[in-house]
Amino acid sequence: MSVKKVDLIPGYYYHIYNRAVSNNLLFIEDKNYCYFLTKIKKYLLAGSEVLAYCLMPNHYHLIVKIKSDLFSSSMHKFALSYVVAFNKMYHRKGRLYISPFQRIYIQNPSYLLHLSKYIHTNPLKAKLVTGVGDWKYSSYCEYIGKREIDFISPGFILDILSDDINSRIVDQQRAYRDYVEDNDSI
Repeated sequence: MSVKKVDLIPGYYYHIYNRAVSNNLLFIEDKNYCYFLTKIKKYLLAGSEVLAYCLMPNHYHLIVKIKSDLFSSSMHKFALSYVVAFNKMYHRKGRLYISPFQRIYIQNPSYLLHLSKYIHTNPLKAKLVTGVGDWKYSSYCEYIGKREIDFISPGFILDILSDDINSRIVDQQRAYRDYVEDNDSI
């Protein structure tokens, strides 16, 4: 069965993801995760706004807003740079990803909010941590004000939870934490 590629249109939001080929890992040690994040910064910020991410041992998730028609080529350079470095570091050859990056168009704000919760709770569901905020390779801590990374833009998603246009960021962060950590819907 073939998967229809979704066009990437500037101004729209997408769930970008990929996983390792076979039972391989994308990330073996802490420095792999850190290196991957530096490559996001280097290659993807010119063509997109990164709203959220979660890096799992064998796959990754990104939520992006496309800013440029160059996003696909930037994504290719990003993926290739990581594969080349990973293969060199671990003396391996060949593909690392199962396929070119996958993408899903995010149709509305409620799905965007749900998706952010899904990717932020992924490590908890995989039993890698006992609390959502314990996984250091996701943007969840930026969303709740516990850490700041200069390339994450949580504002639009945090605004979805707010009824008041003038609500304070700490109130939005608290509302997001309550939304994500609601155990009934994890």
